[in-house]
Amino acid sequence: MITNRLETIHLPSILRGRSLHSKVIPTVCNLKNMLTKLTEVNGDVSKLKQWEKRCFKAYQLEGIKTELLSVEGDERIKLLRDHILNGEPTYFGANCIDMYLVAYVTENNCIGKDQFFHYMKIMGITDKPNSAQAIWQVGKGDGVYLEILHNDGTIRDWNFFASWIKGN
Repeated sequence: MITNRLETIHLPSILRGRSLHSKVIPTVCNLKNMLTKLTEVNGDVSKLKQWEKRCFKAYQLEGIKTELLSVEGDERIKLLRDHILNGEPTYFGANCIDMYLVAYVTENNCIGKDQFFHYMKIMGITDKPNSAQAIWQVGKGDGVYLEILHNDGTIRDWNFFASWIKGN
């Protein structure tokens, strides 16, 4: 349980119906790279590589694709953050949930990639270092890109997480 100035925030292992310990799939494509490629192909998802398509689908971006392509920088980040907060965690795939998992492990256990790897193993999520690395790298990278995590995986934006947990 973490306390900030406004309220106490508990990061549950089940995020509004989505368990952090099941269907955790290592992925190799982060959000920022996929969005760069999506922009390069003018939104034609069929031209994305397979791993980029998985990222696109994991974030359920079809409904906001046109708007995503029309904004950049802070506006794009705000659009993505709002999209995540307005969506149901059970509909999002691995990439999005990896961010929450990184924050969950970092804030409830210990900081650092090695501690994250240990958690993945003891929880039975994966005992493969490459899989744990992929989950860590994508979750942390997407969280840093969206300005909700610090580079060490700790939470940067507690208000975002409070809203994500509460569903508002």
